[in-house]
Amino acid sequence: MNNQSLDKHNNEDGLGLDELFKPVFQRLWKIFLLSFVITALVFVYLSLLKPSYQATATLQIGSTKPSATLTIKDAFKESNVSSVQIETQFELLKSRKFAARVIEKLNLLDSDEFIENKFRDSVGFLNSDHSNKTILLESAISTFQQRLLIKPLAKTELVKISYTSNSPERAKKIANQIGETYLEYQNDIYLSSQENTSTWLIEQLTGLELKLQASERSLQKFREDENIVDIKSVVGLVDGELTELTSSLLRITRTHDDLKITYQYIIENQAAPSKLVELNEISNNNAFIKLRSIEDAIEQKKHELSRRYGPKHPKIIAIQAELDAVKERIQNKAVTLSQSIVEEYSILKEKVKATQNRLKEAKANYLRLSRLDNQFSQLQREVRTNKELYNSYLIRFKEADAMGNYKANLYVRFIDRATTPKTAIAPRKKLTLLIAFILSLMVLVVIVIIRDFLRDTLSSQYKQANFTEANIIAILPIFKVDKKQAGLFGNDLSFAESVNALRSSILYHRVRKAPKILAVTSSSSSEGKSTVASYLARSFGEMEKVLLIEADLRLPTLAKKMNLSVHRPGLSNLLADTHSIEQCIIRGVDRKLDLLTSGITPANPLVFLSMKRFELLLKYFGNHYDRIIIETPPINIVSDALVISKLVESVLYVVDENKTKREQIRQGLKLLKQVNANIEGIVINQSRVKSTERYREKYYKGANKYVKMQKFKRA
Repeated sequence: MNNQSLDKHNNEDGLGLDELFKPVFQRLWKIFLLSFVITALVFVYLSLLKPSYQATATLQIGSTKPSATLTIKDAFKESNVSSVQIETQFELLKSRKFAARVIEKLNLLDSDEFIENKFRDSVGFLNSDHSNKTILLESAISTFQQRLLIKPLAKTELVKISYTSNSPERAKKIANQIGETYLEYQNDIYLSSQENTSTWLIEQLTGLELKLQASERSLQKFREDENIVDIKSVVGLVDGELTELTSSLLRITRTHDDLKITYQYIIENQAAPSKLVELNEISNNNAFIKLRSIEDAIEQKKHELSRRYGPKHPKIIAIQAELDAVKERIQNKAVTLSQSIVEEYSILKEKVKATQNRLKEAKANYLRLSRLDNQFSQLQREVRTNKELYNSYLIRFKEADAMGNYKANLYVRFIDRATTPKTAIAPRKKLTLLIAFILSLMVLVVIVIIRDFLRDTLSSQYKQANFTEANIIAILPIFKVDKKQAGLFGNDLSFAESVNALRSSILYHRVRKAPKILAVTSSSSSEGKSTVASYLARSFGEMEKVLLIEADLRLPTLAKKMNLSVHRPGLSNLLADTHSIEQCIIRGVDRKLDLLTSGITPANPLVFLSMKRFELLLKYFGNHYDRIIIETPPINIVSDALVISKLVESVLYVVDENKTKREQIRQGLKLLKQVNANIEGIVINQSRVKSTERYREKYYKGANKYVKMQKFKRA
């Protein structure tokens, strides 16, 4: 199973939490460092702010009567009276008029109390210059109310008065002055808002009595005008009559409709009695049935006589006359019965009309009585409601009168006066710093997650699993550069082992044979194709004879890594036929891996690579090496890689996990497909897979487990 199938298997259920937080863990130390920097800046800012101090005084607001006699909540037997009065006092303490009086008494407008300079005086350059600014009373009152806190204590008559200021002494003075001013001011405020309960109740009782009398008179007048004694019984009788008339009309109408067809048939055939005989109403008549029987008997008798006598025999003539008389009686009877049916239909028609008229009158009478009943009920409800309200207010008036000269005045006194606060309540540095650190940490984590998710690269297993343009056959970890190590290869065991896995993926392909000539390209420069090509060549060199060709004639890197001269002959010299193969190829010490560098950079590299000689060289090298790996220039920058892809059996496409855009990869793959190149797959380089890296480092720990590095002879 290749790496892509593994990734798809891991991402069947969508983006997991480990995948989501992977970029966070990769940059965890940076996130913490930046959070500490932000927290330090917040600490510096808090240190420059002026401290705020809060002083608190305690007042008691209660009733003038002892609790054993009458509590403030017992006035008028209503619990909400005292609560309303107490809440009124709290609102008065917060009122603008009261705030103005305190400001005037302490002459706060001439102080710096309301000057909005939030920084310390030692850093005055940060504060605005308010020396020539006049503080308006309205603005000062608004600021005063914002800093004032009135907090009643639950289930007590105590109220806390707190004021916040930058000066502890001034905070104490203002809190105490609020209480003292309220002691002087509360009587005036209370007297201006107190209502005379007894006078109000008398006014209400007088009005309710007049309403009650008026509603009673209206009810009596309605009864007399409409002559109503028991409206409910009358409405019930009319309702019964209406039901009976409706049923009767239905029955008569049904009979009338049934007889209508017969009536119409009789009218149409009244001149043809023979057709009237066919009606069921006539043929089923008892008298008519008897006449039919007589006719049948005479017919039978005539039939018997006709066997004996001729048509002119007296008996035949007599029986025929008798038969004609019976038939005439039958027709006369049919006409008589049809006339009776016509008369019955006319009677039913009149009954229907009469019943409909009676039903119409009954409905009108019922509607009239219903309206009278509704009006009567409304008048009764109004009388009953006015009577209940009158009795309720009368009871309250009696209770208020029994209380005598009681007045629900409140008293106010100091319980605790404010003292000079020792510690500042703001800024709360520890809590603010903790919140700043946590918030900055959370915001940075979210930014990292969103940034990684929106980045158009293959930086996660989720993105890799959803990339369908080509198979991902290997994921290589971050390559650790050892500056002390000379040559192409370092001691990065994790990277080397990942390249070995890539080698296995190429060799043991499920469908086709492993390619002998393999090109390694990328979308752009600095994606690690040179490193991947070098390590892959070395990996194959552990098993077979391999030639690594540097076909990037524009920006070669292998010679520089090996500290070779830039004028050393290489591929370009072979193509120009200026040097021999032995002069250009660098042989490995153990003869397993040979290297052909780019050589001197030509004026037009694409022309060199398009030469027939390059194809012939590859065929020649194919006879002497088991595997040939060619490093090519980036495919999205120049066309060199497209030319080389036609000459090789397969192409490896190297991408940087964090740098290469998916659109760049698609563009490069599109170019390769246009020239029918055989794409082996995508190799993701510089992957930040920490868990895999730690596992491999642990597994390969120990000097005896290191792989021998390839060495080259210097030419």
